[in-house]
Amino acid sequence: MDENVGALLAIGSEISQVLADDRVSYLYVKHFQAQAAKEVQENERASWPDPVKRVFQGLKDLDIHKQARIYHVASTYYSWPLYERALCMTAPSPSHLCKLVVLENKRWRASPKPAYHKHANSQYYCVLVQYVQAVNMNKLTDFVRSLDNQAVARKHFNFRLANPETSFELTGYSKNGVSPIAMTNGNLPIILCEEITRLRPPVFWLGAGHVDYKLALSVQTFIDVTKCMIADVSDPL
Repeated sequence: MDENVGALLAIGSEISQVLADDRVSYLYVKHFQAQAAKEVQENERASWPDPVKRVFQGLKDLDIHKQARIYHVASTYYSWPLYERALCMTAPSPSHLCKLVVLENKRWRASPKPAYHKHANSQYYCVLVQYVQAVNMNKLTDFVRSLDNQAVARKHFNFRLANPETSFELTGYSKNGVSPIAMTNGNLPIILCEEITRLRPPVFWLGAGHVDYKLALSVQTFIDVTKCMIADVSDPL
């Protein structure tokens, strides 16, 4: 490992430990919210790609546009290591960087009776997961089956990433820009991986509609406005 890279990683790790302290975490969130409350200038928004404008309008419709921040990142962003991506947006750690993936049950079949839960046995689920974690398909299957008291047999579940065309059709966003805000299909069930709720400070970064734009907001704000489900469906990479 390059000496400079090693030093940066060590510094980043120490900063993350400091920010994890409850008092410091509180101050970080307070500062984050103060920055978010500063209205984004209209001339800056005018240069945003249309999908990002759509996300921002979605935030306004949810009345949280002054509690969220949108970052414009370099076009080379995805060639960088996670620690560098976090640094460029002043995220507390790589663990705070998340993504939304659309998962499809390739063996989906309709429930034999009315579902116990409105999101039970959906053909598609949007899962928000950290970049330092991966969705565990077995855990996801167990959770989805629990929503309907295991009414559908396990043999009818096989979760895999939806193909890019299907993901775009359902969300309206392309790869690396997929956002849970203002999706084309507003009825898609959203599952937030439980590990995200343990982040300190409790703020997370995700897609903002375009590959070169990222959205950050508090975890609790996201939970409150989306009414997403929370489940232990991921494992460390």
